[in-house]
Amino acid sequence: MDSQDSTILEFACRWLPYGGPPSEEILVDFGMTELRFDQHLVRILGSVSSRHLAPGDRATLHEQLLERRERRRRSNASVN
Repeated sequence: MDSQDSTILEFACRWLPYGGPPSEEILVDFGMTELRFDQHLVRILGSVSSRHLAPGDRATLHEQLLERRERRRRSNASVN
């Protein structure tokens, strides 16, 4: 895991109690969209180097990723 991966994982964990980071914070801190951040986080969570996470935290991060994906899907569907 490189330093950006570590920073992304720490950032996501800090926002766990609040339902995940808002897209504005992601953009300011990392200069990337929420979608790109989520793609990075999925890759990080699938890596061996993230195995130190508590199982509950890992599960919550996955739940938040699914919720954000569903929110984006609904938002895109309402636009089209």
